[in-house]
Amino acid sequence: MLWKKATLLGLAGFVIGGIISIIFILTGSSEGLSGKNLPHILLGGVYGAAAMGSSIVYDIEKWSITRATVTHFLLVFALYFLLVISMKWFRLEDPLFWIIIGCMAVAYVIIWLIQYLACRRKIREMNENLNQWKSRENAD
Repeated sequence: MLWKKATLLGLAGFVIGGIISIIFILTGSSEGLSGKNLPHILLGGVYGAAAMGSSIVYDIEKWSITRATVTHFLLVFALYFLLVISMKWFRLEDPLFWIIIGCMAVAYVIIWLIQYLACRRKIREMNENLNQWKSRENAD
């Protein structure tokens, strides 16, 4: 079941990543699209596929929110790092490279916080329902 979901998410991510790459190429290049842009488009698609496909880590019930978030961040960061360096999109001394990494880290902290608060609320609701059920059982 998880593999099917990962595959579907990965395919969607590939399309989205490819489209984002095309947008970057069109907005950042006076040449427009050409055959030399194909590797960038394909790798943008691969990045999108990996980022969306690996989001199934949040569906592993045995894993904590922290473990899932850190795992997903490390997967996405590692692939980002490899793509950026191998495709020469940025150099390590480029401040924008580090700004993007900082933004990614902040985004993942926000993702973790939202997930944590949502789970905490769900647990509170479950406990309230359980207490109501117990009260009804004791009243009978």
